Order: sequence, then C-alpha cells, then structure tokens
Amino acid sequence: MNLNKIWKKWNVLVVFVVMTVVGMVVYGCSEPSWSAWGVWGALDTSSAVALGVMAFMAYLDYAKNEDEISIIFDANGKRVDTQLSILRKHFTRSEVLGILGMKQKDPKRRFDLQCMKKKSFLAELHSIQRGKGKEFILEVSTDELEQFHI
Repeated sequence: MNLNKIWKKWNVLVVFVVMTVVGMVVYGCSEPSWSAWGVWGALDTSSAVALGVMAFMAYLDYAKNEDEISIIFDANGKRVDTQLSILRKHFTRSEVLGILGMKQKDPKRRFDLQCMKKKSFLAELHSIQRGKGKEFILEVSTDELEQFHI
C-alpha cells in the first residue's frame, strides 16, 4: 500500500499519539518522582496540546476546502476566463457540467466538449479535489468555445 495514502488516512491519530507520548517523556525527564497525580497531569497536559495541534490541522483542511476554483477555457493557447468559480468542497464533475450549462448559448442542446471525454479531465478534477491548484483549465477548440456566452 502507498505510504502517502496511509499517512493521509491516519495522520491525525499519529500526531495525537506522538505528541502525547512526547509530552509524557518530557514530563518524565523533568520530574524524577512519578506520582499518580503527576502522571495524570502530564497525560492531561500533553493530550490537550495534541488536541490543539489536531484542531489547527483540521482548520487548515477546512480552509483549503473553502478555496474558490476558477473555471478557465484554453482555446488553442488563448486563456478565456469564464468568470465562474466553485468552492473546492463542492468541486465535482456534475457541478462543473452544471455550471458550464449556465453559460451555454443554446439551452435546448447540451454543449459538447471533447476534453471531457478524456482521462485527463478526471485526473485534473481529482487533482483539484485533493487540494492542488486553484484553476480548472478546459482545453477547447475555437468551435467548442462558440457554444458558450463568454
């Protein structure tokens, strides 16, 4: 199994356990006489610090999910901004298709983009969902670009 996937799945638990153990070790080094109350106090303090770090990590994850992802057309090397964006936490294939449908010229016909039929479309979509990048670029031809109000 991929080490990166394991880390992403268990990083919060690992941080909590490591910080709690480090706190206990620091207490043990500074306090040679271990009393029951001393152990509980050290465990309480180190757990509180570890929980604070975990809360900060959760906040960073939350903040990243609130990023706005811009949808941009690349028509033969010319970047055309659609002036549309989606929050990262809502960035799915259906949302992208729905929001592009808002910009199409002919509402009776569905737009057709060849780039959406390629594997690279889903790879880029997954990349955005994982927190990489703030722009979703769709490579289109000038004919495909004509389907939209830009």
